[in-house]
Amino acid sequence: MAEENFEKDYLVTEDRTAKAMGSGGLDVLATPELVAMVENTCYQHLESEIAKEKTTVGGFISLEHVAPSPVGATITIKANLYERDGNKVVFSFSAYEGEKKVGKGNHERFIVDKDQFLAKMS
Repeated sequence: MAEENFEKDYLVTEDRTAKAMGSGGLDVLATPELVAMVENTCYQHLESEIAKEKTTVGGFISLEHVAPSPVGATITIKANLYERDGNKVVFSFSAYEGEKKVGKGNHERFIVDKDQFLAKMS
């Protein structure tokens, strides 16, 4: 399988800070928002290639959030899809603010049938 590399940019806004989310007391990028940026980047990459009756759901993420980013910063998520195993898709990623690495980790998503997945809630 050929590896796939892709990236997406996000702006750190006041509603994405630790203080606003309640995950900390400072006006810096919240770790839960960094997780959401990674998930969104990988989700959007896969959505263009799967059937309309399917989607992907996050199943695992490991994240090291290693440096703070202020409101107004641009965060670039650089992801690498390196494994496909049935319905499981595995990524590694790094998050950058300019040249500064602010995060890194791994993320797994699963390709599911939308209706079958939602039926599990009943």
